[in-house]
Amino acid sequence: MSTDEFCATELRARDCYRLMTDIIAPRPIAWVSTVDGEGRPNLAPFSYYQAVCSSPPTIVLGIGWRPDGRPKDTLANILETREFTVSHVSVALTEAMNASAAAFPGEVSEWAACGVAPAPAAVVEPGRVALARAGLECRLRQAIPLGETRHGGPSATLVIAEVVHFWVAAGLIERDGRDRLSPIDPAALGAVGRLGGDSYVDASEAFTLDRDPEIPPSAGS
Repeated sequence: MSTDEFCATELRARDCYRLMTDIIAPRPIAWVSTVDGEGRPNLAPFSYYQAVCSSPPTIVLGIGWRPDGRPKDTLANILETREFTVSHVSVALTEAMNASAAAFPGEVSEWAACGVAPAPAAVVEPGRVALARAGLECRLRQAIPLGETRHGGPSATLVIAEVVHFWVAAGLIERDGRDRLSPIDPAALGAVGRLGGDSYVDASEAFTLDRDPEIPPSAGS
């Protein structure tokens, strides 16, 4: 197979972004709810997002800084209050999720502007998306700056957070004969993932593969 080769250090940030988001796909979408120190809410989606540990349950978010050297509202709020929620994005919520990605002024609530109904969280202050079929309530454990811009600040911050509470829509959870949680039906959960550009994918055509039962779920090769 012939290939095109790129030295990452010689690429513009925009071109690195294009290759990263095209190749690392599909990516889960974290629809992140935060509040600032005065309790003002913010809602925004991020696809630099992943689960990295189950004990304790831990996720990471990569949140870029604004071109003028200021942190995005989501990051500023997380650093200030150390709490946030991640609402699961299903097909029915994609339009509202996409709309909430716009650069709204600080005094404008994405919840109201995008017609998203909130619901109270169980153990953190930021609310949940009421129609989300599942989600996570999280607390910040570590924030690591990455890169550097012409303003002298980071180009992004890696947010490492512990999941302190889960929620799942009633009827999606089943248990096996040993009272262990069974996998949630992907079609019922209806997850949406981010591809490159403006493209998305849903889980409506998921497939399964058998694996060696002696290999633990987290094992690699």
